[in-house]
Amino acid sequence: MTSPNKYKFFLGIFIFIFSFSHSVSIKAEELNQEQLSLKMGVFPIVSGVALFKRFAPLKDHLSKKLGVEIKLETASNFPTFVSRTAEQQYDIVITAPHFSVLAADSGDYQIVARPKRDLISLIVVAKTSPIKELSQLSGKKVATPPVPALTTRSGKRYFEQKGLGGKNKPDYLAYKSHNAAYQSVLINNTSAAIVSINAVNKALDKGIPLRIIDKVPALPAMATLVSNKHSNEFAAKVESVLVSMDTTNEGRIALKKVGFPGYWSARLKDYEPVRPYKPSSPDISKPKQ
Repeated sequence: MTSPNKYKFFLGIFIFIFSFSHSVSIKAEELNQEQLSLKMGVFPIVSGVALFKRFAPLKDHLSKKLGVEIKLETASNFPTFVSRTAEQQYDIVITAPHFSVLAADSGDYQIVARPKRDLISLIVVAKTSPIKELSQLSGKKVATPPVPALTTRSGKRYFEQKGLGGKNKPDYLAYKSHNAAYQSVLINNTSAAIVSINAVNKALDKGIPLRIIDKVPALPAMATLVSNKHSNEFAAKVESVLVSMDTTNEGRIALKKVGFPGYWSARLKDYEPVRPYKPSSPDISKPKQ
């Protein structure tokens, strides 16, 4: 090989190696931007086992469409979950409406989507109870989910708006779940319970003897947020995947397993009706077992 040809040969190899290594470094940088795996935190609305079973199909769908591994996480209680959210331990967060406002106001997260279903809470009594209307609950024991729950906060405010505040206020007892709250009614520990429409519908489907006496005004349901550690482009991808789920067969299958009819795009402004219930700090009140 002549010297000029030898020079061209080695120059070509050098350019190839440089181009390849530069390409690899760019791809590695892009991967590093959105991480090799993401954490999706879901607020503890049910037991850990039930929660993972319910939200695993959503996690798997997002993982497939985004092309990145997603790990599902939760916490044993509301305050711990809120604290971890505040520490940005989660890349994607599915949380209660009032905690969504708290997270978005911090500037650490942006709301991108919400289910095509509002949060509706009901006031129920035992089927055989003589109580027919809200006014009869003055001074009575009323069960609620955990104190930080939006169902509890909005329910109490609704009672006040109906004249059941001050000396007429019921004796509220917080339980660890919506199910535990309505079950306290069945064993006569409380006269009524404020619980989600989902819990009530499931109970009635099973033939559990409950009766609805009133309804709390509807509010936006849980939101999905993306950490601002990630780019706006990535947040838009998450939003697009969620909003398009009900347009494909595989998306509809995942939605059915999660129990959502679909997703709307959402922003902080959509959650302004929830702002009065935004906590100033994690509520550490302990519910009854």
